[in-house]
Amino acid sequence: MDKIFVKNLRCDCIIGILPEERVKTQPLLVSMELGLDLEKAAVSGELSRTIDYGRLSVRVKEYIIARKALLLEELAYELCNLIETEFKPCYVKIRLDKPQALADAEGCGIEISKGVEN
Repeated sequence: MDKIFVKNLRCDCIIGILPEERVKTQPLLVSMELGLDLEKAAVSGELSRTIDYGRLSVRVKEYIIARKALLLEELAYELCNLIETEFKPCYVKIRLDKPQALADAEGCGIEISKGVEN
C-alpha cells in the first residue's frame, strides 16, 4: 500500500477541557497518513489521480479551528471520518500532539486509524 503523509501540521486552535484552554489558542500538531494506490498518479503525472496534500491540510486546519473540540479523541475520530468521506483513502491514520500540555514532556496526544492498512 502506498502512502501520502503530512507530518506535524501546526494548527493554533482551541482544544481541551480546562477553562484556560477554552479561551486561548494553543498549538496542535497534526500528522496524517493516508493509504492509497499511487500508481495512476505516478504514471500520468496528474494531481487528480492522487490526494492533494495541500488541499487536505487546508481542509483539516479549517475543521480543527472551527470545531473547538474538548477532547483529542473526539477530534481525531471526526477527522478520520472527514478524510474518509472527502478524500477516499483506503485507510487513514491521525496523530494529534499537544506540545504544551505537559510541562515535563515534549508533547502528548493520541493516534487513531480507520480503514484497512496493508
